[in-house]
Amino acid sequence: MDTSEMEKLYQQHFPRVYRTAFFITGDHQTAEDVAQETFFKAFASLHKLQDRQKFGSWISVIASNYAVDQLRKRKRVFLADNMESYAGETPGDNPGDNWEKTENIQEVRQALALLDPEERKILVLKYFNEMSINEIASLIGAPPGTVKSRLFRARDKVRLLLQPQGRKKRPTNKGKLPLEY
Repeated sequence: MDTSEMEKLYQQHFPRVYRTAFFITGDHQTAEDVAQETFFKAFASLHKLQDRQKFGSWISVIASNYAVDQLRKRKRVFLADNMESYAGETPGDNPGDNWEKTENIQEVRQALALLDPEERKILVLKYFNEMSINEIASLIGAPPGTVKSRLFRARDKVRLLLQPQGRKKRPTNKGKLPLEY
C-alpha cells in the first residue's frame, strides 16, 4: 500500500478512531495519543487484514483495545469536561432541548465512567460506532451470545446508574442508550 492510500484511510477513519478513544478514555490528549498509536499499529499489521472493506470496523476494535489498555496502565478514569461537544448538537436546536440534552449527556458520561473498561468498550463499539453484534463478536473473538450478554449487563448497569431515585424503572428505548450521539 502506498503513502497516498494510507493517507486516505487516515483522513477517512481518524474521526471515528478518535471518537472511540475519547469515549473510552474521556480525555482529549489520551484519545489523540491512542488514535495516533492505533493507526501506527493498523498500518504495521495491514497485511493481516484479509478484507479491506472491513478496515473501519477493524481499526475501531484496535482503538478500543488500546484505549482500554491505556486506562488499565493509568489505573484511573478520566471525566471529560466537555464531552457534550461531541454529542452532535446542531445549531438550530431549541435552547431548552439543548439544556436537557446537556444534562442527559453529563449523566451518561458519569455512568460510562463508572463502568468497567471492557463494558465501556462494548457499548462504544455498539452505540457510538454502530457496529452489529456479529461484527463485534468477530472482531473481538467472542461468540455473539457472549457479546449480547456483555452488552445486556453493561446496558443494565447504565440503566441502574441513570435511574432516578424513588422510581422503579427509567424509561428506555428498547436496547438503546438514553441519548443518540
